[in-house]
Amino acid sequence: MSNLPGTHRDARLGACRRAVVREIVDRRKSEAGDDGLTLIELLVAFTAMLVLFGIIGTVITVYLSTATTVVSSYNNVDQILPGTTTIQRLIRGQVEPAPVNGSGVPAPPFVTSSVGTTSVTFYANIGDANGPAKIVMASGTPTRCSNCRFYTSIFTVTQYPANSGTCPGVSSGTACTWSSTGRVLVNIYNVVNGQVNLPDPTTPIFTYNTYVTSTSVYSPNVATSAFSTCTASSCPGDNIQSVGVDLEVQTQGAPIQETYFVVYRLSSYSYLYSPLVG
Repeated sequence: MSNLPGTHRDARLGACRRAVVREIVDRRKSEAGDDGLTLIELLVAFTAMLVLFGIIGTVITVYLSTATTVVSSYNNVDQILPGTTTIQRLIRGQVEPAPVNGSGVPAPPFVTSSVGTTSVTFYANIGDANGPAKIVMASGTPTRCSNCRFYTSIFTVTQYPANSGTCPGVSSGTACTWSSTGRVLVNIYNVVNGQVNLPDPTTPIFTYNTYVTSTSVYSPNVATSAFSTCTASSCPGDNIQSVGVDLEVQTQGAPIQETYFVVYRLSSYSYLYSPLVG
């Protein structure tokens, strides 16, 4: 009978242990039941993932498009800037060469009937001892590649040197002549203005400020000039006061890059041919 209290105590401890174990097991079962996801929770998670992927896709698309535009823009600018420097230098160096017909009348700086909206021909000092060079600036016929959206043209600047011994004042020649083989100084691709079939046909490449000394008529910013109808003996040397050049360049996936500048005659006598300059 002396062991009875201990037995009761052990029984009570065993009952407490079993109760604790049952509580732990029930709690784990309850927690295990909460680990699963309902259909609504799955739909919400799937929708959130779709929204996230949509945002990421949009960001990547915008990034790639912007990168393409920036690269194309830089490429356009890289080809325009060196070309415009050469164009300005040559136009600024325009001169009246020695006679081209042996009559003793110097040819005007700009070749008659060559002044237009997309091309122009003139003479310029280039430091050649044989005489001034003939410069031809022109936009080629618009073409379109198989994968392109629109037509483009190539703008070129070609320099034809004077033939040795033909220019009066330089040698014993009586009339300047020029080589039929020219040197291409500038190629600007993907020009989109100035001609039909191009995105901007109404914007000419060349415009001119002209002044006719005999009538004192000044015509600013004209697309073509009465200069094209005069003859070598009737065209005043300073008829064309300045030339405006507007080049619009566009490649696939890039906006139009435009460069516009005006080249003025240096002085009232800068158009005169000087054999010392050449």
